[in-house]
Amino acid sequence: MSFYLTYKEYMQKQYGHALYSIPVDLDLGCPNRDKDGKGGCTFCPENGSRATQALDAKSVEEQIKKGIEFAKKRYKAERFMLYIQAYTGTFTSLKQQKDTYSKLLKLYPFDAISIGTRPDCLSDGTLAYLAELNKEISVHVDLGIQTLNDKTLININREHDGACSLEAIKKLQRYGLKVFTHIIIGFDGESRVDWEHTVKTLVSHKVDGIKIHNLHVIKNTSLHVEYQERAFKTYDEYEYAEELIHLLRLIPSHIPVLRIATDTPDKDLVAPKWQMSKGEFGEYIKDTMQYRFGKSDVDESFWSKKYKDYFYPKSGAVKQAQELFIASSELEKRLTCKDVKLLDIGFGFGVNSHEALRVSSHNSLHVTALDQDKRVAKLGKNIDFIVGDVRYTLPKLKGKFDIIFLDPFDEEKNPEMVSKNIFENLKRLLKEDGVLVTSTFLNSTKKRLELVGFKTQIININDIRGLVANHQER
Repeated sequence: MSFYLTYKEYMQKQYGHALYSIPVDLDLGCPNRDKDGKGGCTFCPENGSRATQALDAKSVEEQIKKGIEFAKKRYKAERFMLYIQAYTGTFTSLKQQKDTYSKLLKLYPFDAISIGTRPDCLSDGTLAYLAELNKEISVHVDLGIQTLNDKTLININREHDGACSLEAIKKLQRYGLKVFTHIIIGFDGESRVDWEHTVKTLVSHKVDGIKIHNLHVIKNTSLHVEYQERAFKTYDEYEYAEELIHLLRLIPSHIPVLRIATDTPDKDLVAPKWQMSKGEFGEYIKDTMQYRFGKSDVDESFWSKKYKDYFYPKSGAVKQAQELFIASSELEKRLTCKDVKLLDIGFGFGVNSHEALRVSSHNSLHVTALDQDKRVAKLGKNIDFIVGDVRYTLPKLKGKFDIIFLDPFDEEKNPEMVSKNIFENLKRLLKEDGVLVTSTFLNSTKKRLELVGFKTQIININDIRGLVANHQER
């Protein structure tokens, strides 16, 4: 289930099949670049973000050949769209545009042509020509907006303002041309307020599609120089995912989202350094939106269709909560002395937290629960629920906890829940006399806990197994 209209789905609706873009670089330059290639937008490399698979091509013809071969091999592609990608596809004379596009379209039976350009490079002559070309082959105009924040546009040396972008959209629509807008999330000085304004404005102007990129600091760009002088904030995959998901929810289901992230070769990328590949990030977004906004795939027996396994041991969720988490943490004893703060990670159906709340009597139990899956959370009194990937939410937590429950379901299927980084954060959050109880019991997990400074004890009660960890004595 998709929670936004993907470009592939849009293409299938429009053309009856997916079209794969074949990017080409006509080396036309940009209006804010010098003739020697220097200048331009601060984030843009000298090659104008030319496609990786065509970097070593000697001619446009070779770029197309390599692009088609790549798409056929990697995606089993059969139908294609010519994509004038790098630099500005309309930054040349009208005659050269006509001659060049006509020549390229004869090289292969493309189903459509997509032309990357800027709001300030759309003359009436160009628009009239593209409208005529649109009668012969489907024309898409990929319009670089980047942001509608005028201050940012000045800072990134864009040399046009937001009003110019909106006027360009209107002109393209008057000529009956499809307009797909590109925006970048993460510019220094901007926040969700700016990104939300840009997306809402583009939606209100009825654009045909939106491409969303995360900001990359690329070597040998002006932005790289700025970053060396002052390392401004860049967004890791989890931080960016939170902003992206918020924005995707603002885009109506009839407007396709062409891309949700960009990728730069490691040798050229300065920041941010992600652990996920672009493909893995796409799956993460899909899963996260399913967790938060979709229907649960877990039935009443706690069977997960996704993992093809039960969430709890055969003896049951309540018994595991009572005999592993509550008993091993000595919760009742702790509550006779003082109020207790409990951190429950992997909240799921909330059995561990709700069973813990049942034994709270003389003093109060305050629960903070972390989980990615909002669909199954059954909240109650004294539970502060925080939704999000534990790798993102856990480092943001402040304060100390008396007890930590860690229920990763299956450490082999959710290895991010039992990583060294997670355990280091748990050690930071656990009081000196606190206790960590986890349902994971693999020897590798035990060793990882001990590596970060915990002493551990294995719990084995019939089919209920886990680990108890405390701070090592100093």
